[in-house]
Amino acid sequence: FLLILDCGGQTRIYPDCSAQVPCVWDAEAGLVGSTAHALFDDATYEARLDRRLLADLGVEGEGWLPGGLTAHRGLMRLLPGHLLDLADLTTRRFWPLAPIPQATDTDAVVAETVSLVQAQLQAVIDSPKRLGLALTAGHETRLLLACARPFAGRFDTITVVGQDRHTIDTSIARRIGRDMGLNHVELPRRDSTRAQYDLFVRRGGHCNADGNSHFHPSVWPIAATHTFLGGLGGEVGRAFLWRPADGPATAMSVDTLTNRFGLPKIPVVTEALTRWYEALPPVDTYGILDLAYLENRMGPWYAVQFCSDPTLVRMAPLFTYRGVELMLSLPPDWKRESRLGHEIIRRHWPELLNYPFNSLGRWRDTLVKLQKVARNPRIVLKKLRKLRT
Repeated sequence: FLLILDCGGQTRIYPDCSAQVPCVWDAEAGLVGSTAHALFDDATYEARLDRRLLADLGVEGEGWLPGGLTAHRGLMRLLPGHLLDLADLTTRRFWPLAPIPQATDTDAVVAETVSLVQAQLQAVIDSPKRLGLALTAGHETRLLLACARPFAGRFDTITVVGQDRHTIDTSIARRIGRDMGLNHVELPRRDSTRAQYDLFVRRGGHCNADGNSHFHPSVWPIAATHTFLGGLGGEVGRAFLWRPADGPATAMSVDTLTNRFGLPKIPVVTEALTRWYEALPPVDTYGILDLAYLENRMGPWYAVQFCSDPTLVRMAPLFTYRGVELMLSLPPDWKRESRLGHEIIRRHWPELLNYPFNSLGRWRDTLVKLQKVARNPRIVLKKLRKLRT
């Protein structure tokens, strides 16, 4: 959601926990909208598009625009946890303003997370469209499937099948669907045409051009019949940017965060991340890394795609303010061990743990990675940047 509140003489815009409905603004022109595509005519769009920045960050691939930046000069993005004051088009943090207290009852965290997810599953099941649950080889889609067990027979699992990046998902999801007796729908991967790719990227303001831009037509066959729920968000609860040697007092800086993101050190990016960093609440290193991932990775990378393909209604049940708060409250060992997802699966559908996560075995995994690198050699450079700290 995106809330526009006009009350008490103040008008503000508040995003949801991952800014899944995007908001950008041009302070000089006094313009606010969803994307550059919505705000600018063709001539302005092209004139202000910073293609050099896009190339330097590798946005047409694995890169993205952190720190509130967009692909257009003078146009800024509203980040998760921040509000936009429409009186003067300034932004500031509103959540969290203090460290999230560490949970002392992890059983309660597990139970409430399941309850939050199941409430959303029930709402979609009660709606006119059929519930479609993404099923990949990953942790979060299996977590959602475990939560959906009470609704067996009232939803479909959905997998885009094919070669290359879809090989692992295809194999493992197919086995799970067959063995568990699921209503499993396989959608053959369909590559976008150049025109479809260009429209996808343009609708998102040129702020994302990853795999979805190339394969988004694959889900069109279910657009009129299903509401699609995916597992995005669970990474917040599993130490995504943490390193094994990190502790709560490990030295952190904008330079370190840039390395963790695998992004190049560009002045405009450094300046944007510095503004974000200096306005952080008084959190420890774990808190910095978790908020960096949520606000400078998921919001500017995932959420900017909201407008890119309007054909299919998509939801991410793990991305609610309370759900994120619960994940952020987990003890460090739970995050490092990805225990939330495993505990939910173990308690609600333990047979799902019999299948590997994101793996077909060492040699086949290596082959898939090599194929990925061959298609996009910039991945190696990104990995090398991450090794700097």
